[in-house]
Amino acid sequence: MPNIIILSKNKNLTPYLSRNFASANFQNAENMEEKRFHREEYPLDILAEFGLTEEMIYDLPEFVHETIERGGKSPLLPITVSQPFGLTHAYAKFCLIETEDGIDVMFSPKLKAANLDSFNEDERQALLLGKVIVSEIEDHIITDEGVEDVQRIQAFVQLDRDTNGVIYTPTQVIGRNLNAVATEYELSGDDLQSFWNGGLVTLYEENHQGQNEPVTIGVDLFTDTGVIVVPGTADKWENTVRRIMPKYSFGNDGCWLNKDGVLSYVPEEEFTKDILDELERLAKQHGMVSDAQKLRHTMPESQVQTDNVEEEQRQLVR
Repeated sequence: MPNIIILSKNKNLTPYLSRNFASANFQNAENMEEKRFHREEYPLDILAEFGLTEEMIYDLPEFVHETIERGGKSPLLPITVSQPFGLTHAYAKFCLIETEDGIDVMFSPKLKAANLDSFNEDERQALLLGKVIVSEIEDHIITDEGVEDVQRIQAFVQLDRDTNGVIYTPTQVIGRNLNAVATEYELSGDDLQSFWNGGLVTLYEENHQGQNEPVTIGVDLFTDTGVIVVPGTADKWENTVRRIMPKYSFGNDGCWLNKDGVLSYVPEEEFTKDILDELERLAKQHGMVSDAQKLRHTMPESQVQTDNVEEEQRQLVR
């Protein structure tokens, strides 16, 4: 399995086997409020060492904070790493971890390419599509004698298409959680088999009004339990579990931009015409007053000229 690099507050580059130690149980999307961390506990000093300022962190959308507070990972964010020769710019996800010294940060940087050489063609294609597969992989362990050993195990495997990292969890762990789901929702053997092939299972349950409503169950290794139950259809499951950043995410001090999956942060004083237009549109849509007009008057003349040129180019393309 490929290694993932962790950047901690000690700035050591430590190899980390991308194994997900899923806890026993399953996660219901309606009960995702349990927090392991709180916003006021964020180690902002550590994040700032990697170019993520307090404004950038707190201007992330609410659903991102909810994920981080539950122990999950952030979206793929731009970071800077201090090197003897200067700054290195990269992209990474981060999550919070508890240590003896307090809360630390673990970064999972974007790799140049995913190492899928140990999988067959069908498995590679399934992983590239974002599916969870079951495959035999090499698991690196430390024996009681302190010696590193390698054993082949059967595991659920998933590709993080943002970082190109591969993670896995032994089938016994996810299998136990799937059995708990099977008991709760009376799943059939065919239903359980579909999880092993990267599928989702949608069934119907009677609500309080006596109406049947869809519930979708699936495996996702980027959660604590590896198994998530979402009220709704398979599309609702995908949108809930694999939610992405919108094109514009406004905060108190700036805006996160998502351009073709690449995130960047623009502070308020550097807002462009496009950003101000979107801010004004959202304000009108929600019946609110925005500072867009005031901010337009504070835009540097050079930025206004640049925006005008870009607008003319767009009009020519149309």
